[in-house]
Amino acid sequence: MDDAQLAQVESLCETLYTGMPSNGGEKISREEAQSRLLSLQSSASFIPQCQYILDRSQSQYALLVASNSLTELISSHWNNFTIPQRIDIRNYVLGYLANNGPTLQDFVTLSLIKLVCRITKLGWFDDSTHRELTDDVTKFLQATVDHCILGLKILNQLVDELNIPTTGRTLTQHRKTSVSFRDLCLFKVFQLGLTTLKQLQTRAITADRRQEVILGEQALSLTVRCLNFDFIGTNPDESTEDVGTIQAPTNWRPVLQDPGTIELLLDFYANTEPPRSNKAMEAVILICSVRRSLFPSDKEREAFLGRIMAGIRELLKNQTGLQHQDNYHQFCRLLGRLKANYQLSELVKTEGYLDWLNLAASFTTQSIRNWQYSTNSIHYLLALWGRLVAAVPYVRPDTGAKGHVQALENHVLNVIECYIESMLGSVETVMRSEGALDDPLEDDGSLMEQMDRLPTICRFQYNSVATMILAKFDPLMVKYRELMSHLMTSSTESAPSNVAQQVNVVEGQLTWLTYICGAIVGGHSWSSSRIGNGEETLDANLSKRVLQLAQGMDFRLTNSNGVGKADVKLEIAMLYYFQNFRRVYMFMWESSGSDAMSMGGMKLESVPSSKQKVYQNMFETMGLGDHTVVANLIVTKIGKNLKFWPDEHEIVSKTLELLTDMAGGYSSSKLLLTLDTVKYLASHHTHEEFPFLNVLSNARKRTTFHAILVRLLLSPNGEEKLGVTFDQFMEPIIETMSQLGALDATQLRSEAARIPLIGVFRDLRGVTMSLHNRRSYGMLFDLLEPRHMPLLSRVADLWFDQPDVTISLLRFVQEFCHNKANRVNFDQSSPNGILLFRATSDVVCAFGRRALNAATPTSGDIYKSKYKGMSLALSIINSALGGNYVCFGVFALYNDPALDNALDISLKMALGIPLEHVIAYPKLSTSVFGFIEIIFRNHIKTTLALGTSVFMQLMNAVHEGLQSSDAQISSMCANSIDHLATFYYENSGKDKPEVHNFNKVSR
Repeated sequence: MDDAQLAQVESLCETLYTGMPSNGGEKISREEAQSRLLSLQSSASFIPQCQYILDRSQSQYALLVASNSLTELISSHWNNFTIPQRIDIRNYVLGYLANNGPTLQDFVTLSLIKLVCRITKLGWFDDSTHRELTDDVTKFLQATVDHCILGLKILNQLVDELNIPTTGRTLTQHRKTSVSFRDLCLFKVFQLGLTTLKQLQTRAITADRRQEVILGEQALSLTVRCLNFDFIGTNPDESTEDVGTIQAPTNWRPVLQDPGTIELLLDFYANTEPPRSNKAMEAVILICSVRRSLFPSDKEREAFLGRIMAGIRELLKNQTGLQHQDNYHQFCRLLGRLKANYQLSELVKTEGYLDWLNLAASFTTQSIRNWQYSTNSIHYLLALWGRLVAAVPYVRPDTGAKGHVQALENHVLNVIECYIESMLGSVETVMRSEGALDDPLEDDGSLMEQMDRLPTICRFQYNSVATMILAKFDPLMVKYRELMSHLMTSSTESAPSNVAQQVNVVEGQLTWLTYICGAIVGGHSWSSSRIGNGEETLDANLSKRVLQLAQGMDFRLTNSNGVGKADVKLEIAMLYYFQNFRRVYMFMWESSGSDAMSMGGMKLESVPSSKQKVYQNMFETMGLGDHTVVANLIVTKIGKNLKFWPDEHEIVSKTLELLTDMAGGYSSSKLLLTLDTVKYLASHHTHEEFPFLNVLSNARKRTTFHAILVRLLLSPNGEEKLGVTFDQFMEPIIETMSQLGALDATQLRSEAARIPLIGVFRDLRGVTMSLHNRRSYGMLFDLLEPRHMPLLSRVADLWFDQPDVTISLLRFVQEFCHNKANRVNFDQSSPNGILLFRATSDVVCAFGRRALNAATPTSGDIYKSKYKGMSLALSIINSALGGNYVCFGVFALYNDPALDNALDISLKMALGIPLEHVIAYPKLSTSVFGFIEIIFRNHIKTTLALGTSVFMQLMNAVHEGLQSSDAQISSMCANSIDHLATFYYENSGKDKPEVHNFNKVSR
């Protein structure tokens, strides 16, 4: 590379990152600039050019591109370098950082640091030099302040690099390196972070204000990263905020147990601003979570807990730093984590426990009242109280502080009362803010976190809590009925503004109460220790109110023909309640219907079990009727949702999810077959009755809807109980296919046919998904073959460029030819297996030919527009070739081209996609490598007859796939080689055409 080429690279980099070339260079698009610059990452021979850019360029963007390219080249071509070369590159980059690091932009510095750490990780066992990086960085820490900052950044990145698996390396390789780093270096790195904090605390480092802030942030980040390290390989997910037990090694004990460590971090928390203060609190949380066995005796552990409790009490008394939201959030996490790592029996023995409990309760109620500032933190506080009350049965009342159980009972009631009142009050507050405040009901993640923690707390003093909820629920129901009587059949939006506002407030408050009742009912325990304490009567009283509310909503919706709709959030809350009620009280619905059993022709009166008594008592107390009436109420609500909420995707989705779960249970599915609403669904499953089926965004839901109905229809005695045969159920779908099949090419390709085509294929896929045996599969096959099968290939040919249509078609064909549970099993004299493969081949060939000839899109989502269809087509062929329902020798014997055509088109699709794109898309790579594996397994003769160039393309793909970090991909590629080796071993030296072809292509 010379100066002219360097100037060209700098111009391309400026274009890439700013959109404008430097020095008036060539004006090109960012995409073109990126494409040219990516050539630097194509081969290890470009490493000298990258070094030249680093040495000579003054452009920060050019330095970034060179650094990123080096990282990619080192990672991809690691095995191409000798050990001395690896060390040379490492020393070069480290020296470059030492000489130029303080003057570089942060993004360049971080990229170079990542490069050094990647080299260190990959070469960890090559040479001891790589394992000495921590010692080398110590020199940075002892130099200037800017170098000290640089050194801390390197250590932060090093811990991350050694803790997080790298793409392309196996988990075994990663853990081996990670464990070695943990044993040799991690503790020293942790001590360096703490030492820097102590030096900042004592002013031993002379730095300006800005440098002090950066040093503090980096040192605290380093401390947190070290404590967060995956010490024993048990952290499967980095996305969760919840901290598990910290499995710190035993040699860390002196530092973690040292009172000075916690004091140092709490001092930083108290005397700094975010983000330093909340990082300090995060480190405290992690230290509080260290494993119990780290302490040699209970005495040391109790002393450690006492120091933490004292620190928390001080923070709560003084409200230190809690005015900052980040600090506040981390402090809530600390409180929530405290009981998770320490037993209640240990907490009650600590000095000042009751004082701590009072302060924690006061802090919790204050936080809940100020919910608008703490929505994402409330669930941590609820978790604390939930864990405290869950542990009460396991602690003797005379243990620890006197009266601690009574104190806890009082505080829990106050917390729950405050929570309910604050959440009900939030509805009006949000409405008056006119969009300035976020509605906590719309934050689904935080809402569900809170609901998950409520049952344990509420059931601790269930009588009092239930009375409290009913006292809120009943007046609201009365007010809601009054408002509905004014609205009659009109919508809420058309009412006067003051009435509409009242309706919205009441519905919002009922939404909260419905969620809370659903959470509490869902927390019912069937364990023997909890049965018989009368909790089911309280469940019944809460459930009665919610079900009466559901009846009222349905009555208004039906009478107004869908105009008088309740708030969407209330409808979703109702579905949440139904889901929890179903999970707790629907599993015994069959057994409750009969109290007698027969034996040897004699009818014996069976004695109800304790669970059945609880179950019966529940429905008797509810007073709405037996379990059949309640089930019919729920299913009627499901039907109304599907009929009147076609455009509300979330309601449709959650409604079908509820119906799926009900149909999936053994006893509940048998009960569903007896309900009139289900019979109506089975005989009227068209878009005229249920408009959601005709909404394009609900296309996937059509599949789910039909899968549920067919599962019920084909269950034992399903046709008899529902009064509909399978053929009658299929009539609307078959009629639509007949109408579409009668269209000519122009009409079939018109926009008017789009929705019917998508709908019918989605419906058919749902039907096929629920066919699990030979008889039911044969019923569908007889309906489609031969009259309607030609439509499939016609649609594939005419609509190949429209992903929404072709994906619907190909997904159905994929499901239809998939021989799950050996359902595709025809008689020996039946030609159906061959007919099925012919139809499959026709679809794949029709789509494949058009897709291969179509231009590759240059913009937009290339996977959705082109590769997704090809992936599904290859998946179809894989299922057909591996389905074991076709004798493929018949095709050659009778000169039928179906097999050859399918293999030819599939091979062209598999090899026509650039290999880097295949690797980039997981589903595509599964289809492509699955196809290669199956042709090596079952069609080796055809494969070897392809010619040397095609065969080498296949082998090159297999070679790339072997290096994949995805075990499924590498396994398929290994199997392909195994099939080839087996063929050679079994046929070597034989005079066969395929052997001659093998010798020809292997030369």
